[in-house]
Amino acid sequence: MNIYLVVEGFLEKKVYPKWIEFINPEYKVVDEIDAVVTNHLYVVSGGGYPSYFDVIEGGVYDVAENKTFDRLVIAVDSEDMSYDQKKQEIEEFINGIDIDIEYQIVVQHFCIETWALGNRNIVPRHTAGERVRNYRDIWDVLFNDPEELPALDDNHNRAQFAKSYLRALLNAKFRNLSYSERNPKVLLHPKYFKRVRSRYLETGHIASFNDFLTAFV
Repeated sequence: MNIYLVVEGFLEKKVYPKWIEFINPEYKVVDEIDAVVTNHLYVVSGGGYPSYFDVIEGGVYDVAENKTFDRLVIAVDSEDMSYDQKKQEIEEFINGIDIDIEYQIVVQHFCIETWALGNRNIVPRHTAGERVRNYRDIWDVLFNDPEELPALDDNHNRAQFAKSYLRALLNAKFRNLSYSERNPKVLLHPKYFKRVRSRYLETGHIASFNDFLTAFV
């Protein structure tokens, strides 16, 4: 099977190929559509909201015109929308193009960092800085579903809180480890992915992660 993948931004373009490899090592990433033959993954960054609508539309036409692709997969953040609202928004957009292709939507509810917070191993059990203690007092992701994380305050929505929370946990747990959208190296380790997947399978938390697991089988 060959997949045309449109991801939210440049962060996901780095993370998704590695994570897909962990669940289905048969897929190989190619940089050109003409190179797609068998079990290939062609990945395009959507450039974030709302730019990704133009990229998704281009992907629909590419998949319709290039018969080597079996499926279009779209991975986007829900941000301030509910999971169902975001999924419906993307479905309505694709259906409005009125071209019959197979597609699957992955809603990162509410961003990929929310999934990353599912790794319970990164939460310090004892000594931690004031910021981590404050964040855990607001919503302790060690025990509570990261997808229920509230907004931090009036100036920081839940997606921004998730990013800040993830950086704080990683810095507290691993002193020399940093995380940013430009440098998501920590997320690329197979053990990190395994712990995120285990959180979903064992607790049902980060339920939208199931979209990812089912999109690439």
